[in-house]
Amino acid sequence: MRYELKVSEPITEFKIRNNAIYTLAGYFPDDKEFSFEIWDMTIVDCITESGQNMQFAVSKKLLKKTEKVVDEKNDETHLYFYLRDALPMETPMDGVYIIKEDFPKELKSLNKA
Repeated sequence: MRYELKVSEPITEFKIRNNAIYTLAGYFPDDKEFSFEIWDMTIVDCITESGQNMQFAVSKKLLKKTEKVVDEKNDETHLYFYLRDALPMETPMDGVYIIKEDFPKELKSLNKA
């Protein structure tokens, strides 16, 4: 399976954080707020020209390898995350891949909907 995410505007700042804590936040169907810390994540922070902060996050245990390819001719950088396909994962939103064992149990039934 292949997922592709593209940042649609130029990036002014780019940082990769390994062994980081990712905060998964949102709202339950009853509008009650939730926030869960997910440990041992690799997080990519991108700040765009317009100041928008975008984050992509992958559980460290899911990563088989990473690859960064810089295309200077087209002024593009591609970052590839190769995931272990034998490990079950949850994808609560585009760009976030959390190993199933670390996914908050309170959200498991919501993510299947």
